[in-house]
Amino acid sequence: MQVAVSQAHARTVRLPPAVEAPIHWPSAIAGLVLAIAVVVGVSWLASTRQSEHRLTVRAAPIVPTQPEPAAAAGQAAQAPAPTVAPTPIPPPAQAASASAADRLKVANTRGLGVNLRARAGEQAARLKTLPEGTLLDLVGPDERADGSVWKNVREPGGSEGWVSASFVSAAGR
Repeated sequence: MQVAVSQAHARTVRLPPAVEAPIHWPSAIAGLVLAIAVVVGVSWLASTRQSEHRLTVRAAPIVPTQPEPAAAAGQAAQAPAPTVAPTPIPPPAQAASASAADRLKVANTRGLGVNLRARAGEQAARLKTLPEGTLLDLVGPDERADGSVWKNVREPGGSEGWVSASFVSAAGR
């Protein structure tokens, strides 16, 4: 049995030309803002934090000037204008001769160095990282914090702070 299909019944279906979907601008703008926020946030987290490098600012004392004599006998003397004198910054105190017991060096850090902190404890602000082998002067008594012993030291640049006793040894070793 044979079936004949006439070509008159064979139809090709024609689709209308493809139309691009319109852009949903509120979603596009929200996505752009989100992408910018992510880039800025990651950049901020990866940057060094300037708040850890605190400066101490002291007010300068006001020193009054000497009043000038009146130019004429009939004129009253005016009150002197105060002037501000800068306070000199003293150099870091240096021990005349540090004994071997008062000298330490950074050790046991596997080359990573140790953090010099503003006060004893792991949560204290980090002042700087001292490389392995840095010589330190012991400047005060030890303190216990966060379950560790902390040494009060001065590094060669003059900065004073605290380092964990686990990462220092006597300078002679």
